[in-house]
Amino acid sequence: MPRVSICIPAYKADYFELCLRSALAQSFTDVEILVSDDCPTDEIQAICRNYGGFVQYSRNPNPGPESNVRRLVEIARGEYIKFLFDDDVLHPFCIQFLLEALESTQEKNTRLSFSPRYLIDGKNHTTGFINHFNASGDSLKIVSGDDFLRLTALNHVNLVGEYTTALFRKEDAFDSNGQFRLYKMEGDLFPGLIDLSAWVELAQLGNFVVHPTPLSYFRRHENATSNPEVNWKFIYAITYYEDVLNFAFEKGYLPASDLPTSYRNLLNIYRYWQNSFPQLGARIAQIEEALM
Repeated sequence: MPRVSICIPAYKADYFELCLRSALAQSFTDVEILVSDDCPTDEIQAICRNYGGFVQYSRNPNPGPESNVRRLVEIARGEYIKFLFDDDVLHPFCIQFLLEALESTQEKNTRLSFSPRYLIDGKNHTTGFINHFNASGDSLKIVSGDDFLRLTALNHVNLVGEYTTALFRKEDAFDSNGQFRLYKMEGDLFPGLIDLSAWVELAQLGNFVVHPTPLSYFRRHENATSNPEVNWKFIYAITYYEDVLNFAFEKGYLPASDLPTSYRNLLNIYRYWQNSFPQLGARIAQIEEALM
């Protein structure tokens, strides 16, 4: 049984081979590399054929990003799950450093390890750097699950980042009844962010550890699912933060004294996106009235 399952939900072939090569180039080698293919053509399959026995390839029988992520967790044999999305890239020491960080802090009840990350464009040029917890130097940084939930509900930012940034234990992806817990579908749709939903779930189990070394590269490009112009579901990525706010307040992670600031911050986000999503106008008016 491998220690780590590198799970690649594949849909677009544009950057897939570079993504796959970054998985193959990891310093930590006790891994399996799983590719679950949603691509409507055979491009992903053709690339995987070039890498023979190094990659376990299969088709996702129920295409869709949510089903593909869940399927990979379910078929993974590793103790740990390391996602890698098809246009992102891993640092060669990504798995080694994140695994060491998570295992060395078990006594602190850590359930997730992640790191700062670089943003890259379609030509592999660095366009930004994200380090929300200001991790630096040689020291690991512990973030309590309670603090993560409060800060997320207060600031409406995905403080961990995308699935590619993080590593977690497979067993934590399921509840005590064996049900997948990272996100819960409403029919064929999850009206939110599947990565942030996972972090919210894991934060209720324990704490997070941040490795100071930037260990992944998140690609932003015109065909990315994070581009609101090509993803009709992007509106849910915006409104989901209000769901997290309400959850954190109801469960006691966000104190009542923080509510006005949290709603004002949410208003700023809704106003920013209002031109792209006019349906936010009604909710903006409601929040403005409540804050008067």
